[in-house]
Amino acid sequence: MLYMNRKSSYISYAGYIGAFFLSIGAFWFASYHSSGQVRSTDYPMLYALVGFAFMMMTVWELILRYRFLTKEGIAFFSPASDSNIKILKSTLYRFSVLFIPFLIAWLLVQNHYYFTQSNFFKPTRVFFDYLLYIFLLAGIPYIFITRKYLHHTRFEFNDYGILSMIAVRALFRKFIKKHDTKLYQNRRIKKILRLYLVNFFFLTLMARFFVSEFQGFSQAYHTIWGNSFGTLSWYLQYKTFFLLFFHLLFIIDVGIATIGYSFASRWLDNRTRSVDWTWSGWIVALLCYPPLNTAFTSQFISYQGLPTHQLITNEYALAVVLAIVLSLYVLYVWATIALGFKFSNLTHRGIVSSGPYRFVRHPAYAAKNMAWWVDNTFVLTNIWATVGMILWNVIYILRALTEERHLSHFGDYQHYIEKVKYKFVPKII
Repeated sequence: MLYMNRKSSYISYAGYIGAFFLSIGAFWFASYHSSGQVRSTDYPMLYALVGFAFMMMTVWELILRYRFLTKEGIAFFSPASDSNIKILKSTLYRFSVLFIPFLIAWLLVQNHYYFTQSNFFKPTRVFFDYLLYIFLLAGIPYIFITRKYLHHTRFEFNDYGILSMIAVRALFRKFIKKHDTKLYQNRRIKKILRLYLVNFFFLTLMARFFVSEFQGFSQAYHTIWGNSFGTLSWYLQYKTFFLLFFHLLFIIDVGIATIGYSFASRWLDNRTRSVDWTWSGWIVALLCYPPLNTAFTSQFISYQGLPTHQLITNEYALAVVLAIVLSLYVLYVWATIALGFKFSNLTHRGIVSSGPYRFVRHPAYAAKNMAWWVDNTFVLTNIWATVGMILWNVIYILRALTEERHLSHFGDYQHYIEKVKYKFVPKII
């Protein structure tokens, strides 16, 4: 926990605040445009919406944390006894070493052919521009204020600046001074390198996904408000509303994920305590995301390209199916909202036991996989398509198991397991 003498915990509602402002922003953006197309000139506006949601989440979290700790009789912060000159020197050291991974990430996104060979990652390149600008402008003031007011030794243990300094020093000793330094045997170096890799990999995807979800939402919005909407059949009208709320849900999901990967802070109690160190944990996670899910996983366990036929063709029945699918995705995104600032893959950033996590330990995986079965009943008409779907389920079960293996090394998660007995479905499994 952030405060060692905390008598109790509190529920963070920052994710709900973020969901509210992302929703308002989505409708405002769609109404602002005269068409349903998202252009490259719109990217700054979309990322400004993420930034605004982040600020509202942060204000809410800080107010709630301050009120809770004051009630508990714990000081939220206290000025350090060190001189401002000493704090400034420490700040500049930390800023310098933290700038290195920022610069490396920016250079890769802007120059590597994987990100430049098509327009798919153009939103990512724009997003990383803004990340770099924000760090250059706000990095030193933020580090100085944090170092001055949250200076206790317990904060320093997981400080990214200190971990980065350890890594930079070890690299310098090994490659410049030619010392026999065994880099990857130092757990703190392993942690910070893996952490940067996790954040870089997922941020490049989230920035891209965020724009594509806005594209789908904006198209559905303008179809509903278009002149030809009244000429559509009732089912197509219904399906358009489904698509509107489907993409809105994933704007919230990807928006909060982007915020979670972008910012970790002592002030928000969402710094990474541990990163999964196993190959199995990384492999089953990465198989679910590009490029591995398109270049490898979908090629070997695909269920989309096989000869199948629809089991459900009645429009009223299909309408019920879409309602169930949307309900399951509401549960899926609710899990992301409950995590809020602590959202991340392959890391331990604190245990959340509110929202759907009160009932099961892996609500997002359970909801997503059930939604796939409801939405793709055609797989039952081809044995290999059925096997493909089952194998996708197995991958997500393995993700849950590897996550539990990682988190079970921590007492707070062991306590959570004692309180929440079921992994996927309450009273069943």
